[in-house]
Amino acid sequence: MPNVEAQTLTEFCKAIIAGTGASEDLATTVAASLVRTNLMGHDSHGVIRVKSYLDLVQKGAIQPDARPRIERQFGATATVDCQWGFGQIGARLGAETARDLAQEHGIGCVTLAQVNHIGRLGEYAEIIAQAGLIGIVMTSGTFVKLSVTPYGGREPIFGTNPMAWAVPTSGEPFMLDFATAAVANGKVAVALSKGEAFPPGMLLDQDGNPTTDPASFYHGGMLLPFGTYKGSGLALMMEIIPTILAGFAPLSSPEFKSGNPTLMLAINLEVFTTRERFDYLVEELLARVKQVPPAVGFEEVLLPGEKEARSMAQRLQAGVPLPDSVWHDLTTLAGHYGVAVPERGVYV
Repeated sequence: MPNVEAQTLTEFCKAIIAGTGASEDLATTVAASLVRTNLMGHDSHGVIRVKSYLDLVQKGAIQPDARPRIERQFGATATVDCQWGFGQIGARLGAETARDLAQEHGIGCVTLAQVNHIGRLGEYAEIIAQAGLIGIVMTSGTFVKLSVTPYGGREPIFGTNPMAWAVPTSGEPFMLDFATAAVANGKVAVALSKGEAFPPGMLLDQDGNPTTDPASFYHGGMLLPFGTYKGSGLALMMEIIPTILAGFAPLSSPEFKSGNPTLMLAINLEVFTTRERFDYLVEELLARVKQVPPAVGFEEVLLPGEKEARSMAQRLQAGVPLPDSVWHDLTTLAGHYGVAVPERGVYV
């Protein structure tokens, strides 16, 4: 399992993605997004995705040189046509558009059309929050597969249907980002690539029996929703609000062909309160949470984002650890696109 310096990995992935016909700025944006996600410890949404993205380029599902555009706008709302390009490109424009609308109108609501997998949702909520606004991003499944069964069921009908929130503070935004499934699809792929069993209570096999074998997911298995009926209900709402509202059919519908239905909401908090008071009360609340004594078996109470910040610091120092299978995929793609495999910044 090699460790690869973040800058080296970004440049390597950028060169591979550019080999598909993507312009340098588009390839840079996608590569930087994936590597930053690895740095945060979310390997399921990091460079492991390069191979699947490039497979979709080969199939014509991703147009590597496509640039998004604002398709229509009405008041504080807009739709961004992502032109079936790399999802990260269209999603960034969507977040920036929602941000700009909220700064003008107090609120901004944007849907994404013709959009491929956008990656880590928190990235786009953070774009909004970095402007001093509240950011909310919701999405449903992608082209991957029906992967989540409803509570009490034994047949998949939902995607993992994640959501993210971010709020500004006097420092970095405070952010929460999670799937309504017990775990994201990509984390199953990571466990499989490492040869690891999966924690109990998250997976069912093709017959609906509990399993810890990640390979079963790719042979008719399915994920459970998080929090039993509550996660199942949220997953259902994600099939409606960011999906049907955005003009997509639900993932389980025969009408659904492809895409990553997404809705982005930006709220200008200064319409309702002052930024100074908001920051003070948020930071006071977070401090109180951290002061709660840990339960037996825990060293501390962690806030959302703390594990990611620690992972970022550690991996910037030691490099991004990549399973051998992921590194093999990247070097194979490099050979296909005539990209040199880096020798410096890679530690085996």
